[in-house]
Amino acid sequence: MSVPLSAGHPAARLFAVLAFLLALACLAIAPAADAAADARTPRAVLAFLPAGGADNPAPVLERLTARPRLALGLASATQGRYTPQQAVLDISAGSRTSPNVYTPRNPPDLQLVVGGDDSGFIFNWGKALERARSALAQIQPGLLATKVPNGAAYAGVRGRRHLEAVAAADVEGNVAAVSLGTAATLGARVQRLLLDHRLVVTGLPTADKGDAALDRLMRDRRPGDVLIVLQTQVRSFVPQLLPVGAILGDGSRGLLISPTTRLKGIVAAIDIPVTILRTLGLTVPSRVKGQPMRAEGARNPEALESIAARLTAVGGRRIPMLLALLFSWASLTLALGLFADRRGIHAGMRIGGLAVLWVLPLLLLTGWLAPQRSVEIAIIVAGSFALAALTDRFVRWPRGPLVPATVAIAAYGTDLIFGSEYIVRSLLGPNPRSGGRFYGLGNELESTLVVLLLIALGAALMRRADFESHAARFGMGAGKSRRNATIVAVCGVGAAIFVGAGQLGADVGGVMTVGAGIAVMAVLMLPDSPSRRTIVLAMLVPFAAVVALALLDLATGGNGHFTRTVLRADSATALWDVVARRYTLAFNVLRTGAMPFITAVALLSTAYAVRYRDRIYAPLRGSPAWSAALAGGLASALVGALFNDSGPILLVFGVFVLACVTAYVRGDPARNTGT
Repeated sequence: MSVPLSAGHPAARLFAVLAFLLALACLAIAPAADAAADARTPRAVLAFLPAGGADNPAPVLERLTARPRLALGLASATQGRYTPQQAVLDISAGSRTSPNVYTPRNPPDLQLVVGGDDSGFIFNWGKALERARSALAQIQPGLLATKVPNGAAYAGVRGRRHLEAVAAADVEGNVAAVSLGTAATLGARVQRLLLDHRLVVTGLPTADKGDAALDRLMRDRRPGDVLIVLQTQVRSFVPQLLPVGAILGDGSRGLLISPTTRLKGIVAAIDIPVTILRTLGLTVPSRVKGQPMRAEGARNPEALESIAARLTAVGGRRIPMLLALLFSWASLTLALGLFADRRGIHAGMRIGGLAVLWVLPLLLLTGWLAPQRSVEIAIIVAGSFALAALTDRFVRWPRGPLVPATVAIAAYGTDLIFGSEYIVRSLLGPNPRSGGRFYGLGNELESTLVVLLLIALGAALMRRADFESHAARFGMGAGKSRRNATIVAVCGVGAAIFVGAGQLGADVGGVMTVGAGIAVMAVLMLPDSPSRRTIVLAMLVPFAAVVALALLDLATGGNGHFTRTVLRADSATALWDVVARRYTLAFNVLRTGAMPFITAVALLSTAYAVRYRDRIYAPLRGSPAWSAALAGGLASALVGALFNDSGPILLVFGVFVLACVTAYVRGDPARNTGT
């Protein structure tokens, strides 16, 4: 039988002492365990570094480069023209769209208002939300801070505008905590805010004080934390690539890159919130369209400076290059006509038409060389006319377009396979500064390359007998066959993959452009007149091509813009917004500048060519392959204009290429004697 211990029993006193010591140990260990857990919890600091003033005029990229721990890059700040307000709103939302679909286009003036409890509120936030709802893009400013437990905090220097605090606002415009003070205390205040908030946004001081504050943030960073530094306060309305430096959670260095851009050294500003949320282990909302950044390769600031200079230069060289090309064509034709009359005029028409087709491969060459403006224009103009003259001399008419078209298609296809590096650097490539497209094919190239493909097929499949007999004139349909129609269809499938696949051209509208042109050409190459069923199936080809592209992107993990905005749309409303936005943008393009007049000229030229096609294209003697190619090219330009957000641009480029091909056709050497 057990005997209970009395309170005074020695064993009872021993047990009491042990229990007391155990309780003290637990009390001592618990805070240490909590501190250890807190130390393992990742945090994030988003710092905005203004450009240096008179005290430190060094560019921000140079100042970031001087800190070896930072991975380097350039961030596309906005889509379209730049405003500081739009840049921080886009970061807070993790998504963006063209300013042309906003009402009004310009964001409101946003200001930080500090409350008595050291929290904050963004003045005019309601107007920013109302404007975002007009954008047809499912954009929600404030998503970043809303997803962070306890919200985000802001630390700044007293006396500044504190526009950067917008990136710390939640969907209601509230900033969880605000700390304003001197530049000298900024680093310490950021650390105090990080005790209660896992995300702190800070506006750094200017010049040397800003560098000192950045160094303090880097010293205080814990392993696993992310620190992102972005240049801000740019006074410009043109698109911007802003220097950005980052210490990511894994501490990797090199050049920044993300799936949004696929360009080493270039990211989008909307990639910043995704990177932060992923580092913090938080769910990324479906409305956030950015992609996580990573660092790879070696730190190469010279490469960043080179691509920034190139992308800044290309926009201003397009029109001068085109004008130089057209004036050179007119001068050459008149000079040849002066010396050889009709024979010279026809030669000038042929050479000029071919020269325009040779421009595309030369644009890749100058994209690689990145020469000065005058040198680049000279290379393109002189090179294209020299190659055109050689082509006209050694390739029998009317097969001449086959050579430059084949070279262009092969060159651009190869560059797409290797990441479209030189397409991006070319004068007609997508410019990452604008933030709309970072790789693949832009709409101008889409329309031009599709027409070139069709013309190349027409020149390759034509029969010489069509030009040596009267078979085609009497409707005998020489050259038409199911074999040739199959060849056209197979080439179209390949072209659609290159144009539309997320890993290559990433242009979903281009798939419809290809599908329309190929369908028309293939039907016209059939030996019999197309039935009603065949015509209906041909009309459905562009839409079937989009469905096939969707399956291809899902199977290959293309993760392009089409996948993120259409295939992963979270509602029917989001899908409708995509459609409405594309046509809104197309209409805005139509009414911009001289585009209404250029579009009218393109449509009138098309109508004239269609009405008088028998006379205009009489030198082709009714060749079925050529007729089908020209009809397919026109169809691709028209359908491309209807189903792309650049609208009339595709029509104008497609009709321009067809006009140059028409000039080549009208330059038939057999017409020199009047035959």
